[in-house]
Amino acid sequence: MTKLEKLYQSIANFKELGLALNQEMLQKADNLEEELIKNEVIPRLTGSIEPIITQIQRPIVLVVDYVPGEPLSVRLTRKRVITDDTATKEYTLSPKAKEPEKKSHKTITSAPKAPWTGLLVTYPDGAVINNKYAYETLIQVVEKAGIEKVEKLGMKQVGLDFISKTRDDFYNQHELPGGYLIVTHSATIKKKQQIEEISKKLGLGLKVEVV
Repeated sequence: MTKLEKLYQSIANFKELGLALNQEMLQKADNLEEELIKNEVIPRLTGSIEPIITQIQRPIVLVVDYVPGEPLSVRLTRKRVITDDTATKEYTLSPKAKEPEKKSHKTITSAPKAPWTGLLVTYPDGAVINNKYAYETLIQVVEKAGIEKVEKLGMKQVGLDFISKTRDDFYNQHELPGGYLIVTHSATIKKKQQIEEISKKLGLGLKVEVV
Protein backbone atom coordinates (compact mmCIF):
# COMPACT_ATOMS: atom_id res chain seq x y z
CA MET A 1 0.00 0.00 0.00
CA THR A 2 1.42 3.40 -1.02
CA LYS A 3 1.57 6.47 1.23
CA LEU A 4 -1.32 7.98 -0.71
CA GLU A 5 -3.46 4.86 -0.30
CA LYS A 6 -2.67 4.80 3.44
CA LEU A 7 -3.66 8.46 3.71
CA TYR A 8 -6.93 7.84 1.86
CA GLN A 9 -7.66 4.99 4.27
CA SER A 10 -7.00 7.27 7.24
CA ILE A 11 -9.31 9.91 5.77
CA ALA A 12 -12.02 7.28 5.23
CA ASN A 13 -11.64 6.20 8.87
CA PHE A 14 -11.97 9.81 10.05
CA LYS A 15 -15.13 10.22 7.97
CA GLU A 16 -16.62 6.98 9.27
CA LEU A 17 -16.08 8.24 12.83
CA GLY A 18 -17.62 11.61 12.00
CA LEU A 19 -14.35 13.44 12.67
CA ALA A 20 -13.40 16.61 10.79
CA LEU A 21 -10.28 16.64 8.64
CA ASN A 22 -7.61 19.10 9.69
CA GLN A 23 -5.79 21.35 7.23
CA GLU A 24 -2.55 19.41 7.63
CA MET A 25 -4.18 16.17 6.45
CA LEU A 26 -5.81 17.88 3.45
CA GLN A 27 -2.50 19.50 2.53
CA LYS A 28 -0.75 16.14 2.80
CA ALA A 29 -3.31 14.65 0.40
CA ASP A 30 -2.73 17.54 -2.02
CA ASN A 31 1.03 17.00 -1.89
CA LEU A 32 0.90 13.23 -2.41
CA GLU A 33 -1.61 13.53 -5.26
CA GLU A 34 0.55 16.13 -6.98
CA GLU A 35 3.64 13.97 -6.45
CA LEU A 36 1.87 11.03 -8.13
CA ILE A 37 0.83 13.21 -11.07
CA LYS A 38 4.33 14.68 -11.44
CA ASN A 39 6.26 11.42 -11.12
CA GLU A 40 3.89 8.88 -12.70
CA VAL A 41 1.10 10.46 -14.75
CA ILE A 42 2.90 13.23 -16.64
CA PRO A 43 5.86 11.07 -17.80
CA ARG A 44 3.47 8.41 -19.11
CA LEU A 45 1.28 10.99 -20.84
CA THR A 46 4.31 12.60 -22.44
CA GLY A 47 5.58 9.29 -23.78
CA SER A 48 2.15 8.35 -25.11
CA ILE A 49 0.96 11.54 -26.81
CA GLU A 50 4.13 13.39 -27.84
CA PRO A 51 4.84 11.27 -30.96
CA ILE A 52 1.28 11.90 -32.19
CA ILE A 53 0.51 15.44 -31.03
CA THR A 54 3.64 16.88 -32.66
CA GLN A 55 1.81 16.44 -35.97
CA ILE A 56 -0.28 19.49 -34.97
CA GLN A 57 1.48 22.71 -35.98
CA ARG A 58 -0.60 25.23 -34.00
CA PRO A 59 -0.76 25.77 -30.20
CA ILE A 60 -3.53 24.05 -28.26
CA VAL A 61 -4.21 23.45 -24.58
CA LEU A 62 -5.40 20.05 -23.35
CA VAL A 63 -6.91 19.84 -19.86
CA VAL A 64 -7.50 16.41 -18.31
CA ASP A 65 -10.79 16.45 -16.38
CA TYR A 66 -10.79 13.69 -13.77
CA VAL A 67 -13.54 13.09 -11.21
CA PRO A 68 -13.27 9.87 -9.15
CA GLY A 69 -15.88 7.32 -10.16
CA GLU A 70 -16.61 9.04 -13.47
CA PRO A 71 -15.14 8.62 -16.96
CA LEU A 72 -11.94 10.48 -17.74
CA SER A 73 -12.33 13.33 -20.23
CA VAL A 74 -10.09 15.87 -21.93
CA ARG A 75 -10.97 19.48 -22.69
CA LEU A 76 -9.43 21.17 -25.70
CA THR A 77 -9.04 24.92 -26.22
CA ARG A 78 -6.84 27.26 -28.23
CA LYS A 79 -6.84 29.87 -25.46
CA ARG A 80 -3.73 30.00 -23.32
CA VAL A 81 -5.69 31.01 -20.19
CA ILE A 82 -8.98 29.24 -19.46
CA THR A 83 -11.56 31.31 -17.58
CA ASP A 84 -14.74 29.63 -18.81
CA ASP A 85 -15.52 25.97 -19.55
CA THR A 86 -17.61 27.05 -22.55
CA ALA A 87 -14.35 28.05 -24.23
CA THR A 88 -13.31 24.39 -24.27
CA LYS A 89 -14.43 21.29 -26.16
CA GLU A 90 -14.84 18.18 -24.04
CA TYR A 91 -13.92 14.67 -25.21
CA THR A 92 -14.69 11.66 -23.02
CA LEU A 93 -12.05 8.95 -23.13
CA SER A 94 -13.31 5.40 -23.59
CA PRO A 95 -11.25 2.94 -21.53
CA LYS A 96 -9.49 0.31 -23.64
CA ALA A 97 -8.29 -3.10 -22.57
CA LYS A 98 -4.53 -3.14 -22.23
CA GLU A 99 -1.93 -5.83 -21.98
CA PRO A 100 -0.55 -6.14 -18.46
CA GLU A 101 2.59 -4.08 -18.03
CA LYS A 102 5.77 -5.32 -16.44
CA LYS A 103 6.19 -3.89 -12.97
CA SER A 104 9.34 -2.17 -11.81
CA HIS A 105 10.49 -0.80 -8.48
CA LYS A 106 9.46 2.67 -9.67
CA THR A 107 5.85 1.75 -10.36
CA ILE A 108 3.17 2.51 -7.79
CA THR A 109 1.01 -0.59 -7.48
CA SER A 110 -2.61 -0.71 -6.40
CA ALA A 111 -5.67 -2.89 -6.81
CA PRO A 112 -6.70 -3.23 -10.46
CA LYS A 113 -9.63 -1.09 -11.57
CA ALA A 114 -12.78 -2.83 -12.72
CA PRO A 115 -14.02 -2.00 -16.21
CA TRP A 116 -16.59 0.79 -16.50
CA THR A 117 -20.10 -0.50 -15.85
CA GLY A 118 -23.55 1.03 -15.82
CA LEU A 119 -26.88 0.31 -14.17
CA LEU A 120 -30.20 -0.76 -15.67
CA VAL A 121 -33.18 0.02 -13.44
CA THR A 122 -36.60 -1.35 -14.36
CA TYR A 123 -39.82 -0.15 -12.69
CA PRO A 124 -42.89 -2.36 -12.16
CA ASP A 125 -44.74 -0.46 -14.92
CA GLY A 126 -41.96 -1.28 -17.40
CA ALA A 127 -40.28 2.12 -17.30
CA VAL A 128 -36.49 1.91 -17.56
CA ILE A 129 -33.62 4.13 -16.42
CA ASN A 130 -30.32 3.25 -18.08
CA ASN A 131 -27.95 6.19 -18.43
CA LYS A 132 -24.45 5.95 -19.83
CA TYR A 133 -22.88 6.24 -16.37
CA ALA A 134 -23.95 4.61 -13.11
CA TYR A 135 -23.94 7.84 -11.10
CA GLU A 136 -26.39 9.41 -13.57
CA THR A 137 -28.78 6.48 -13.15
CA LEU A 138 -28.49 6.70 -9.36
CA ILE A 139 -29.27 10.42 -9.41
CA GLN A 140 -32.28 9.96 -11.70
CA VAL A 141 -33.69 7.21 -9.47
CA VAL A 142 -33.30 9.44 -6.40
CA GLU A 143 -34.99 12.37 -8.12
CA LYS A 144 -37.86 10.18 -9.34
CA ALA A 145 -38.32 8.66 -5.87
CA GLY A 146 -38.27 12.11 -4.26
CA ILE A 147 -35.10 13.70 -2.91
CA GLU A 148 -36.59 14.56 0.48
CA LYS A 149 -38.02 11.06 0.87
CA VAL A 150 -34.61 9.52 0.20
CA GLU A 151 -32.92 11.99 2.55
CA LYS A 152 -35.23 10.92 5.37
CA LEU A 153 -34.07 7.31 4.99
CA GLY A 154 -30.84 8.38 6.73
CA MET A 155 -28.54 6.46 4.41
CA LYS A 156 -24.77 6.86 4.79
CA GLN A 157 -21.83 6.65 2.40
CA VAL A 158 -18.15 6.91 3.47
CA GLY A 159 -19.35 8.22 6.82
CA LEU A 160 -21.38 11.03 5.24
CA ASP A 161 -25.11 11.55 4.82
CA PHE A 162 -25.96 10.08 1.41
CA ILE A 163 -28.25 13.06 0.73
CA SER A 164 -27.68 16.38 2.50
CA LYS A 165 -27.21 20.11 2.04
CA THR A 166 -23.67 20.05 3.41
CA ARG A 167 -20.76 20.08 0.98
CA ASP A 168 -17.93 17.77 2.03
CA ASP A 169 -14.32 18.96 2.02
CA PHE A 170 -12.96 15.77 0.47
CA TYR A 171 -15.41 13.40 -1.22
CA ASN A 172 -17.16 13.97 -4.53
CA GLN A 173 -20.80 15.08 -4.47
CA HIS A 174 -23.28 16.04 -7.19
CA GLU A 175 -25.80 18.84 -6.91
CA LEU A 176 -29.51 18.02 -6.83
CA PRO A 177 -32.53 20.33 -7.08
CA GLY A 178 -33.44 22.23 -3.92
CA GLY A 179 -29.86 22.75 -2.79
CA TYR A 180 -29.32 19.08 -1.97
CA LEU A 181 -26.09 17.14 -2.57
CA ILE A 182 -25.63 13.41 -3.18
CA VAL A 183 -22.45 11.45 -2.41
CA THR A 184 -21.41 9.56 -5.56
CA HIS A 185 -18.00 8.37 -4.30
CA SER A 186 -18.67 4.65 -4.71
CA ALA A 187 -18.27 1.72 -7.08
CA THR A 188 -21.10 0.66 -9.40
CA ILE A 189 -21.97 -2.33 -7.21
CA LYS A 190 -22.40 0.00 -4.23
CA LYS A 191 -24.66 2.29 -6.26
CA LYS A 192 -26.72 -0.79 -7.16
CA GLN A 193 -27.05 -1.65 -3.46
CA GLN A 194 -28.08 1.93 -2.67
CA ILE A 195 -30.84 1.84 -5.29
CA GLU A 196 -32.01 -1.54 -3.97
CA GLU A 197 -32.11 -0.13 -0.43
CA ILE A 198 -34.12 2.89 -1.61
CA SER A 199 -36.48 0.57 -3.50
CA LYS A 200 -36.99 -1.70 -0.50
CA LYS A 201 -37.57 1.07 2.04
CA LEU A 202 -39.88 3.09 -0.22
CA GLY A 203 -41.65 0.08 -1.72
CA LEU A 204 -40.72 0.92 -5.31
CA GLY A 205 -40.32 -2.65 -6.56
CA LEU A 206 -37.27 -1.85 -8.67
CA LYS A 207 -35.19 -4.41 -10.52
CA VAL A 208 -31.54 -3.29 -10.62
CA GLU A 209 -28.89 -4.81 -12.87
CA VAL A 210 -25.22 -4.03 -13.52
CA VAL A 211 -24.66 -3.77 -17.29
